[in-house]
Formats: sequence, structure tokens, C-alpha cells
Amino acid sequence: MNYNAINESIINEFGDSNSAIVNCLFEQAVELAQNEKLEEAIEICQDALIFCKYSNIGYEIIYLLGLLSEIYLNNNQLAIAEKTFNLGMTVIKRSKEKNMDGGSYDKDIDSFLDLKIKIDKVHKNNE
Repeated sequence: MNYNAINESIINEFGDSNSAIVNCLFEQAVELAQNEKLEEAIEICQDALIFCKYSNIGYEIIYLLGLLSEIYLNNNQLAIAEKTFNLGMTVIKRSKEKNMDGGSYDKDIDSFLDLKIKIDKVHKNNE
């Protein structure tokens, strides 16, 4: 039995409570970020990413990656913000190729390009 089969059997037997946990953590991270508690928001997002690994969450992870990249940027962690941004772009492109984006590709790519503008602006200001 491989990892995916084991994870699927756990979800079938016990339900996908991890997706609910991810959603809860994401909401909490958004609230913390809005209240400028950036380091706490980063910790919550990182926990959410771990739970994503064990859930049925698919393309929706893009919103978590976008939030995490922006929080890193706002917390002056530019290199990590850029890595997270690049990961998000990869998810968007792969999901578009597989038609897994639920038709939100244009909106999501625009949001990520706006984020890239912010990242580039910080790069330019740091030079």
C-alpha cells in the first residue's frame, strides 16, 4: 500500500477532518495577519500546510500559499516570500493544465502577479 492509498483509506474510514482543520487554521491566519501578528500567522499557515498534506484539499491550497507569501513579505522575509510565491505559481500552472482550477485561473494569476509586483518593489527598494 502506498501513501495515497493509506491516506485515502484513513479519510474513508474516519472522514476528512484535516480539511476542516486547514480551513479553520487558514481563517485564523487571516485574522492574525489582519491584526499584524505576522509571526503567529506564519506559524499557523505552516501548520495548515502540514494538514493540507493529509487532507483532500487540492487547488484551494493556492489561497494559503498566497497568504503565506504575502505575510512573509510583510514580515521582511523576502527570500521565503519569493519561494512561496514561486510554489504558488507552479500550483496555478499545473492546475490550469489539468483543469483543476475550477475556472479561477485568471483571477488567481492576477492576484499572484499583483503579489509579484509587491515582491519586486521590495527587491528594488533593498538595492
